[in-house]
Amino acid sequence: MDTVTKEQTLESVTAKASDIADLLTGASVAADKGKSAVDSLAAVYLSATGGQIKACASDRYRLIAGVLAGEGEGELSPSAIRLSDLKNILAAIKSERVSREITFTRAGDSLSVAIGGTSLTVQLGTGTFPPYEHLIPSESVAVEGISFNPSYMADFGKVPCSNKAGAMLTMEFSGERKPIKVTIPHDTITWAALLMPMRVNK
Repeated sequence: MDTVTKEQTLESVTAKASDIADLLTGASVAADKGKSAVDSLAAVYLSATGGQIKACASDRYRLIAGVLAGEGEGELSPSAIRLSDLKNILAAIKSERVSREITFTRAGDSLSVAIGGTSLTVQLGTGTFPPYEHLIPSESVAVEGISFNPSYMADFGKVPCSNKAGAMLTMEFSGERKPIKVTIPHDTITWAALLMPMRVNK
């Protein structure tokens, strides 16, 4: 019997390790960490194309997407990195204090990570991150009041941001029941962040 072996296409991207650490850490803030979280939301999606590296995550109430431009070399299709594996990747970056670059190589559903003398391979999730660009408000409007979960808002403070003096997060409102746009300054990453308002029963 003849058998056919399908060759897996390798994808790879290399970038500055410290920037990738900020990118993955920031996006993970919005990943679903609940006990009943579905696999597609309990992950950070990493991709690279056209000289841009993107990481995004959402738990339906928050969304954080970061773009690192003009640095990465290579291409990487959207890859769902589960939170447990993400923790190990960030620990590897932290342990390699002298390493300047990190390389991600994807073959099928496996993602290999190499940084300095450390390497590890993780199995990717099977989810697909939904389109979100249309949710980002293009203009702000005045609102009388809006309700939101204060814990969710406080979590945006965990997203790596600029170290420049006076750097602050800003909020823009697009309507009483529409997403709140949160702007987070960073020296190399462009963050897009959203917080969904809460409905108040009167």
